[in-house]
Amino acid sequence: MNQAEAARLRFLLSRIQTLSDQHWHTFTASRRAMDDRAWVGGAAARSFAARLERNDAALRAALQRALRLVEDELRRA
Repeated sequence: MNQAEAARLRFLLSRIQTLSDQHWHTFTASRRAMDDRAWVGGAAARSFAARLERNDAALRAALQRALRLVEDELRRA
């Protein structure tokens, strides 16, 4: 890997980390409110809460996966 590619990967890693820091908690407040029974609505609310939980986990997993992929690529350099 040349220096330009390594610099690009370091920039990409920095950008992904920034996005992670800014957005990992995007669904957390709503999810916690649902957990604390702040929202009502019967089955519809429970269905929404389940989707929110899945999206929260998916967002965190995607951010972690992106960071690992770039970190692994930089280690190979």
